[in-house]
Amino acid sequence: MLNGLIHTDDNLALKSIIQQLQIKNLDGAYVEGSYADNICFLLESFRAGNKMASKSIIMVLDKFDMFCSHTNQTLLYNLFDAVQSQQNPLSIIGVSSRIDVIELLEKRVKSRFSHNILMIKPPSEPHELLGRLKCLLQLSKDCKIESDVRKNWNNNINLLISDPQLQDLMNDLLKLSNNNTKLNMLVFMALSNLSKDKMLMVENLICSFNSLYKQDLTLVNLLGLSVLELCLMISICHHSEIYNKEPFNFEMIYARYCKFASRNSSLLVTKRQVIIKAFERISIMELIQPVTAIENKNILKEYRLYKSSVNLDKMKAASNLYYRLPPVILQWIDSNII
Repeated sequence: MLNGLIHTDDNLALKSIIQQLQIKNLDGAYVEGSYADNICFLLESFRAGNKMASKSIIMVLDKFDMFCSHTNQTLLYNLFDAVQSQQNPLSIIGVSSRIDVIELLEKRVKSRFSHNILMIKPPSEPHELLGRLKCLLQLSKDCKIESDVRKNWNNNINLLISDPQLQDLMNDLLKLSNNNTKLNMLVFMALSNLSKDKMLMVENLICSFNSLYKQDLTLVNLLGLSVLELCLMISICHHSEIYNKEPFNFEMIYARYCKFASRNSSLLVTKRQVIIKAFERISIMELIQPVTAIENKNILKEYRLYKSSVNLDKMKAASNLYYRLPPVILQWIDSNII
């Protein structure tokens, strides 16, 4: 089992394959050697086997599209070539969320690919999500825990799945997205917040759902800003209050921020280029919106007009929740607009 997020290059992936296969007579020098040494060792091990005596190997490559970005796709080429040669019972399964992943393969690699593609349809009905939830939560007999504990847990999960409240929750989750990632996040958060020796209840899942998917996204984005970006947003809100929500550009906000920073010794005026980058990030997060949808190339980006998507009341709410915000900034929000 390999994962493209973990095995970010061919050498890491190759060492993991050798270690997971636990090939006999493995010397530590092979694992610590160069990529060429490791690939030769692996291919020789494959050739040493035969269909009658060797065990079948199933290799799963999760995030397969990320393996396609490796230099020259050397690992994929050698693995597919080993499958095609049929010297050893070997099967490669690539898992990806990208539909066009086959187009990412180089021509020489694609020629060795069997083109057996299985498209898995995401869940479209609440009962399908419930089935997925049950698979995630139930403990198998392979789990090394006491049989009584496993039995009690699984019985509780069966009762949980039949709860009407949970079925309503799956309906709400399906309206948001049919992506399994949201369900996985919901289960992970509910189990993480579970106390010791406590059974999972529908209330835990509902609480996790509300925390994850019913939050004010604007408030969440504001809490994710740096102190500099938050100061720029305060300047923007002050400008909108003074000029009755008239459009503004970077230069106006920069002047207002510098006026505030120069009055407070605890806040140093940051370099102009850094402030421009902070302003651009605020725009990317859509906390401010350009007045015109099509950008005029004749106008410098510092003079492009924007409108704020956030009011001063929302900024005050975010500042009260912001972790360790300097007191001088809190006073600036609540004081008279400058």
